[in-house]
Amino acid sequence: MYLIFYNLHLLVVASWMLFLLQFIKAVEYKRDVEGFIFGILSIFFMVVVLFIGTKMILMNPDISKTGGWLHLKLSLVVLLIIENIFFAYKFFKKKSVSIKFAEISYWVSYMFFMFILALSMFRPF
Repeated sequence: MYLIFYNLHLLVVASWMLFLLQFIKAVEYKRDVEGFIFGILSIFFMVVVLFIGTKMILMNPDISKTGGWLHLKLSLVVLLIIENIFFAYKFFKKKSVSIKFAEISYWVSYMFFMFILALSMFRPF
């Protein structure tokens, strides 16, 4: 059962990554329709990631004692959640974001998601 949740978690994290990155681009270029769709989907997948991840930790509580990889992963996830909420706030309140800030956020988010997926798959420490 844990393996099913693990694979589903990886799939949902990849989906959240896709929609959050597209949402940042839509906010950057002020695309209203795409921004609305990607914003709703990124928030939805963010909540699903939190639900499945919490369920996995509750199924195997010893994993939280295994090492720093989980703590680093969760720290990156918290930063991405803050970023997702920030961009959703800016988009739905019709406030602008500078192009440079959105571009930097896009690439930082991309790198965070790659680290999160690598930490989830390889558990290096």
